[in-house]
Amino acid sequence: MLAVLLIPAVAGAQSAPTPAAPAHPSLPWSLGPAIPVGQLLRDVWVPPQTIVVDTLVPMPAEPGVEAAATAEGNGGAPQYGTLRQTVVVPGYWVRQTTSGDYYPQRWMLEQVSPGVYRWRLLPAEVRNAR
Repeated sequence: MLAVLLIPAVAGAQSAPTPAAPAHPSLPWSLGPAIPVGQLLRDVWVPPQTIVVDTLVPMPAEPGVEAAATAEGNGGAPQYGTLRQTVVVPGYWVRQTTSGDYYPQRWMLEQVSPGVYRWRLLPAEVRNAR
């Protein structure tokens, strides 16, 4: 029985750490979404952006103006005005790692055609280091 206790045993569960292995849950860089490969260097805040959007909209004609426009000969051409809106694109965190930058899923304002905008949800992506 004493011989069994004195023979060194090899622990089968232990293995050498690899760079792609996830961090231990108690370490501060283990929080947040999984990073494909690389060590976390820092989180960078991309602040919200305020954008002013100008759009042309048809304006209703006043009853007296419509009759005067017809008399002048321009056939009551529609009048247009500018609608100005202020939109805020939300900010997000970028995770910089040793293998590249991790951009989370985020919203952006996309210009579809002149004067027409829509919200677009960009997918999460990793941009390789320079």
